[in-house]
Amino acid sequence: MRINRLHVKNFKGFEERTFDFPRLIDAALGGNGSFHLIIGQNGKGKTSTLDALAVAVGSWFLGVRGEDSRHIQSGDVRIKINDFGDTQRIEPQFPVVVTAEGVAQGQTMSWTREREGGKTKWIGAKGIKRQAEWAVLSMASGETVTLPLISYYGTGRLWLEPKDMTTPDAELSGDSAAPSLQESPAKADDLAEKFASRLAGYRYSIDPRCNPADLLRWLEFEQKLTVQESGKESRQFQIVKDAIRRTVEGCQKVEYHLRLGLLLSIDGQPRLPFRNLSDGQRNIVAMVGDLAFKAAQLNPHLGLDVLAKTPGVVLIDELDLHLHPRWQRHVVEDLRRLFPEVQFIATTHSPFIVQTMREGELLSLDSQSVPQTNNLGIEKISQDLMGVERPEVSPAYRHQVAAAKDFLLTLEEAAVAPEEKLQQYLDRLSQGLDEFADNPAYQAFLELKREGKLGSRLHDGNR
Repeated sequence: MRINRLHVKNFKGFEERTFDFPRLIDAALGGNGSFHLIIGQNGKGKTSTLDALAVAVGSWFLGVRGEDSRHIQSGDVRIKINDFGDTQRIEPQFPVVVTAEGVAQGQTMSWTREREGGKTKWIGAKGIKRQAEWAVLSMASGETVTLPLISYYGTGRLWLEPKDMTTPDAELSGDSAAPSLQESPAKADDLAEKFASRLAGYRYSIDPRCNPADLLRWLEFEQKLTVQESGKESRQFQIVKDAIRRTVEGCQKVEYHLRLGLLLSIDGQPRLPFRNLSDGQRNIVAMVGDLAFKAAQLNPHLGLDVLAKTPGVVLIDELDLHLHPRWQRHVVEDLRRLFPEVQFIATTHSPFIVQTMREGELLSLDSQSVPQTNNLGIEKISQDLMGVERPEVSPAYRHQVAAAKDFLLTLEEAAVAPEEKLQQYLDRLSQGLDEFADNPAYQAFLELKREGKLGSRLHDGNR
């Protein structure tokens, strides 16, 4: 499954816009997946684009019984403020339309979700709905149909979770006021029922609030099965742990302890429980582990090749979330390598991630042309693509340079100013010196420049 083109109308801040996500043919990459990165200043619509994509790819769940698709919500409706002089009125703009062109179960198609008033219509999405229904029916009858992986990770992915994941049976820590990332003490029978069906890999797939709760419960379930089988781990269990190990910097070993939970051995340090990892480490563990778990749950027939052969669409808001710049420089390649058949569409504010993208993979919402980025320096990307003025120096330095230039220009004007206006220039020069109160050496230098330039005029009349 993939999205090749997205067209939106009256969706959030977009009156009408089309986005293209072509699959770039590159023999070196392998697989049919792709990676597209959306950049733009705050308020340009990066998250809105992902939300529209979630509506599009979420249409798959119209054909999956028990799973909710992503509808066009009231907050997605574009509003227009009409001005009537001394009063204004806010009017919602309809229809709200999300149209996608892409591939589902090998079939090229287009589909549309539309909202005119209260409910989101699905009549335009019959094609993808039928494909999903066929896939689920085939799966239920025992056929080895491969199901697409679908996930959306929002910026609150480590901390926010849907309400029905915090019921008493599924409480992570017993503290409803502050959800923890500890595993549930769920009974084995409850866990077995929760993960019995392949479709358990679709739980909360399109909800950006979802945190690692299900992943941790699945790991608990697999560890209990391992104990029952006298230490024999399932292939899926090994695959998920290995995926985590391969993407966490310096990780040597991943294991699950029924009392201590998920444990990682990193750079020779003592084993660290999941809750004691840094936010960046937990972010990657949670996301990669969740993707691997869902792929293994959805497509057990793929065996050891499940990560390499599972297709799908994954949306990630702020891919750089909590990651050190060094990690940002290889996170895209880590995901490409692990999931070569998956289409990733992500947003970022990081020039380090932008630098790793190939030609044609970057989508800017700021309307400027996008060059090939993998041969550009960080400063060039920050300035030309991300609008950062002189990124090689600090804002404080730029401010003092501007203040120094202004002081010297004022000094030149003061030297030729008529007597009746000289005091105004002297006052401006005194204020200019105040800008360098934290740099007394440079302040003294400017004072000497003032003395040398104005000479006796500076002291006439006891100025």
